[in-house]
Amino acid sequence: MNNFVWKSALILVGLLCAVGTWPGCSRKGYRAKTDREVQYLLEEKRLESCEANATPINIQVDPQSRMFDPFNPDRPPMPEDDPQANRYMRMVDKKKGYPLWEANGRTNQAENPDWVSCLPLDQRGVLVLNLEQAVRLALLHSPNYQRNVEEVYLSALDVSSERFRFDSQFFGGWRAGYNTTGPYRNNAVIPGSTSTWSTGPNSVGRRDWAMQKRFATGADLVVGLANDITWQIAGPNSQSSRTLLDFSLVQPLLRQAGRDIVLERLTLAERTLLANIRAFERYRRAFYVQVAVGLNPDTQPQRRGGVFGGAGFGGFTGLGGGFGTLGTGNTGTGLGGLAGNNIPGARGFFGLLQDQLQIANQQETVTQLTEVYLQLLDSYNEQLTTVPKSQSAIPQQKLQVVQALQNIYNQQTNLLQSRAAFEDSLDNFKGTLGLPPYLCVEISDPMLDQFKLVSQQLRERRSQLAAVRVVVGENSSQILELSRTEIDAQSGASFRALAATPSLTNQLTELANRLKPLRQIRETIVGTDLPQIRADIATLRAAIPQRRRQLDRLLEITRSEQGVVCTILPTGALNFSFLDGEGLEELPDQLASDLDRFEQRFEEHARAGAQLEQRIQEISDGLYKFADDSQRFEAISTDVVLGIQDSVAAMSDDVLAIQLLQARARTESVLLPEVDIDTRDAVEIARVNRHDWLNNRAALVNRWRVIEVVADELESFLDLTISGDLQNYGPNPLALRGSTGRMTMGLQWDAPITRLQERNNYRQALIEYQQAKRAYYRFEDSVWQGMRTTLRTIRQRQLAFELQRFAVQTAAQQISVNEDVRQINETLGVVSPTAARDTITALNDLLLTQSELIGIFVNYEALRRVLDLNLGTMELDAEGLWIDPGPIRADTLGGRLSDAVLNYGLTTNQQQFRQQVLNAHLAEGRNPLPLELATSDTLPPSPIAAYVSEDSAVAQAYDPQFDADLQPTDNTE
Repeated sequence: MNNFVWKSALILVGLLCAVGTWPGCSRKGYRAKTDREVQYLLEEKRLESCEANATPINIQVDPQSRMFDPFNPDRPPMPEDDPQANRYMRMVDKKKGYPLWEANGRTNQAENPDWVSCLPLDQRGVLVLNLEQAVRLALLHSPNYQRNVEEVYLSALDVSSERFRFDSQFFGGWRAGYNTTGPYRNNAVIPGSTSTWSTGPNSVGRRDWAMQKRFATGADLVVGLANDITWQIAGPNSQSSRTLLDFSLVQPLLRQAGRDIVLERLTLAERTLLANIRAFERYRRAFYVQVAVGLNPDTQPQRRGGVFGGAGFGGFTGLGGGFGTLGTGNTGTGLGGLAGNNIPGARGFFGLLQDQLQIANQQETVTQLTEVYLQLLDSYNEQLTTVPKSQSAIPQQKLQVVQALQNIYNQQTNLLQSRAAFEDSLDNFKGTLGLPPYLCVEISDPMLDQFKLVSQQLRERRSQLAAVRVVVGENSSQILELSRTEIDAQSGASFRALAATPSLTNQLTELANRLKPLRQIRETIVGTDLPQIRADIATLRAAIPQRRRQLDRLLEITRSEQGVVCTILPTGALNFSFLDGEGLEELPDQLASDLDRFEQRFEEHARAGAQLEQRIQEISDGLYKFADDSQRFEAISTDVVLGIQDSVAAMSDDVLAIQLLQARARTESVLLPEVDIDTRDAVEIARVNRHDWLNNRAALVNRWRVIEVVADELESFLDLTISGDLQNYGPNPLALRGSTGRMTMGLQWDAPITRLQERNNYRQALIEYQQAKRAYYRFEDSVWQGMRTTLRTIRQRQLAFELQRFAVQTAAQQISVNEDVRQINETLGVVSPTAARDTITALNDLLLTQSELIGIFVNYEALRRVLDLNLGTMELDAEGLWIDPGPIRADTLGGRLSDAVLNYGLTTNQQQFRQQVLNAHLAEGRNPLPLELATSDTLPPSPIAAYVSEDSAVAQAYDPQFDADLQPTDNTE
């Protein structure tokens, strides 16, 4: 017998080892099996939600991501710990801690150590981002995006757990034990020790070996097998066995009975997973919008189970206490924050692009102000060499110089502030992408290149001319400093004289060398810049037809809404002359003619520059003979110094003029993408396509279903119980006979005497349902309000953009007129007391109007994406990038009003019947859409009622019995 005991023990140990090493029972095996099951559930719900083209949800992190964990996921190493707290893991309350905490190793890094090497850095180590690259990196590195993916995964775990509750569950194991008893145990009359060895099945189920099954009706079935075999090892040599095969079935008849109650947790888990799949699809699109324009997602997946220590809906009460709820979402534009000076715009990547371009415009303004300062300084220095007509002329001119210089300092201070704010915004944007702030990032995207109203190359010409003016001015000042003041012996008048010295010759030679860059600048302007402006004029010419159509449409809309109550954007007595487009068709020819004239001007500059260089060379070589030193001073100061100033100033003025010409061509050629959709059409399209709207309908029904679940608790317990068993006969453990069996049937009833808490819960459920209904129609109100706000703002931006074109042109003309006035005053020798202030004001106005124009466009593009998102028609490609829908109209979107909206709420047969009627209407030349849907913007939507009201024959002809074949059948238990 001892050999049998040892063999049994060895078999048991071997069985335990085999089970422990079975791949399915390892950490890795359980994790892989869970992932496969969740993937199946997600795919199932993805197809049910009509999102067959959606990107599959994958919880696994890409190895290139900063979030990737390169270690064993089932045996992760211990992360870096706080030294003071770590000592409690080694010794706590003078008790030794677990010694194998560090068995998996240690690591001091929470992020993927190799993720930076996967970034597309350039040779400078800088990450250059355009919008598409930013979105790709955000999807790869954003912890918030990954958290939402994991939330959907956890929601699928809840479904898995709830489905398992209705599966056949098996429990089984084995036990073995040795028992020895002393000889005087229990005051034995005849002393004698015994030793026994027993073995049999064992499990954590309700029987030793058990099968449990819960049915959709609420019935609970348990089938079990209990067995025990005992051998006497010491003492009487005997063997005994006991086997019991039994079952128990409990079927509730009142409380906790019925499919509405029994299936509630599973139903809610399934509906929640479906809702989270839809919520994630909206979140995925909203995440793109967040990266692009900075609008935070209004809907995210939210798990409702797993709050009681595990997956599933354990602890469910019906009232939903402790469970999350689906988000209702905010349908407003949410773009918020305006740029400085109330300039519209956006946040996110668009905001960075906008700020970057505004900073470039600020830098250009500083350059132009510096040029104005140099012009005023030249005029001041020139006046110092002459006798002014009034005593205040020189002080007034000096005041102009000081004012210009002060404004340069102010603008540079503003520029520094803008750059600092830009860097702060860039660091915040890195956080949105999941990137660390220490990473060097550069924003570069061609989206706003069309708003670089003056090309960077042409801006550089101004900078180059300013640099030449500075060095030439310094050289001219040094030449004038070589002169001396003398007194005429006869008249007593003072005059300036300049002797022919080696220093003068050296200065003239140096001056000639410093004028050489002017030749290269002129050639570049003629060879590169002017052809670019001709290309801009050609672009304008090609855009004129579309511009004309947009202006005509805006004019048609605004005129049709005049005097109409409850329009989206009342315009009052606004003068719409800016929408007439007067002279638009003739503008390209006019600009081309002006450009031809400037081309001739630069040819004249080339000839004048060559003559000036020749004049300097001749004076330097001594080819001119002067009567005296005063004549030499007069010739050099007039022909050389002032001649150079006039030549550089004339070129600078012409460069400014062609810059303004280019700015006008580019300003007039910019087109806004078409958005022309009625508010009611937009809401009806959103009603069919928006995932959060679908989820809110389902959430309202969930709250309605709670009433039935809670009302069940008001009933009494009435259970039908059936149980039975079979025992073995004799020592044979398998000798099960009917004669040893037993069968029991009965009813158990508990009166509903104490139901105060259940009563209160029921009343709470009724009140919460009414609250949910009010929340739902408030959600619909928010959709209407959001659509009206978005479309109103889009309309306002369309009109403001056309107005702002004129504002930019006017500001540019203001600069040109100020320059003309300055030249006239300079020719007449008149000093204007407001010259500097007028020029500074004109430059600031141009900067402000340019910023406003850019801001309107950026805000418009942001609103276009927000509108596409809130219509529910936004499409993303496989990389998560937005697919531009082009014109946004009711007849061009994925949620076409004529199909998706009018089919909303109809059965298949009803849809087919409606299509037959539509086809008949089309054949008769009648409007296939209900007039209510096409014109009304004041009443809440009712697509089916509106359609039926179009022709009473539709209501009379349709037979509801056509839908009888679509009624569900119940083939479950």
